[in-house]
Amino acid sequence: MASWTAVKDCFDKDRQHSFYAPIGPARVVGRAIDPAPARAGVHYFRLWLSDMHLSKEIAWMKELVPAVHSVIQLDFGGRPGLQIPGIADSSTLKAEEGATNVISRNRLLTPTLPFQGGTVSIQAGLFSLPGKTYLRGFLKTLSSFSTLLAVPQISAALALAAPLGDGIQEMLTGDTGARLHLGVLGSYAANDLRSTYLAAIRATAGQIRPDSLWVVDDQLCVGDAKDRVPLTGFDYILLRLELFTERDDWDQLTSIAEPYAAMLDALGEENKGKAESSLRQAIVAALKAPELTQADRRRIPEALKKRYVESYSALQLPTFGDADGADLGALLLDAPPAEEAARKGALSLEEALSGI
Repeated sequence: MASWTAVKDCFDKDRQHSFYAPIGPARVVGRAIDPAPARAGVHYFRLWLSDMHLSKEIAWMKELVPAVHSVIQLDFGGRPGLQIPGIADSSTLKAEEGATNVISRNRLLTPTLPFQGGTVSIQAGLFSLPGKTYLRGFLKTLSSFSTLLAVPQISAALALAAPLGDGIQEMLTGDTGARLHLGVLGSYAANDLRSTYLAAIRATAGQIRPDSLWVVDDQLCVGDAKDRVPLTGFDYILLRLELFTERDDWDQLTSIAEPYAAMLDALGEENKGKAESSLRQAIVAALKAPELTQADRRRIPEALKKRYVESYSALQLPTFGDADGADLGALLLDAPPAEEAARKGALSLEEALSGI
């Protein structure tokens, strides 16, 4: 994708004016950070804009329009090196009184993505565009496309990735006056990919010591263990790379959630044939879902079959939407941990459908 190279070139040219540094668990206050590295087939990850502060002499949102851009490159669904771009326009950022300062806190930049091995590369940065009407419209259009791509069922929206990347490429390299202010660029193999914070600061390492940086309640601070204050006097962005094993968006994975709900409805009608058909559809969808880790492609089918057996035996359907009913996420409450499921290896279709 051309936008990857375009942004990287901007970062390389800007290195002398800014620096970025990881901030590990020992210098994070207010949020528990697990330092363990990612495990292929077990962990998910996503990228957050935890804290951002920009202060300029001219008025932001008027003379200059800010935009946050990100690209994640990973192996996804049998496609090595897939690039998933994203961009957020000024409507998602906040200008302080007087419109000279721009802040943003805890904004999700990427959807939940599974780590399937290989290398994960991350670009994220803050760009500005002149505040011309036509550029605002162009940026708003790109941001709208990005919203459509940043969904849990991302495999259904991947057709938008290429045109969105092309649009970002045009914005950054065309005759638009786009300029990089801050950025982060990094690549991580399994042993390197872990939960952490990344600070990008419009300063040199001589002006701010990296070992003086702290994160307190998702805000970038400077000082020592006893005396820490919010960083001021410099433009910065603070990113958070989050690793986890338990998704929180199951019911938005419609390829699984919809046939699962249909299965429960059929059981309530005592229509065994329709219920088994919907169960098979949900299991096959789970096995094929590139959004899931290998561990969850085992845990979900096993949990679906268990739920079917329990409901069919009782011939009584709980109220739709209850924690024990159609909530797909509730299926995993009693499921084995992801680490344990991963040790069993991949689940075959024959094994998944056995007994139905």
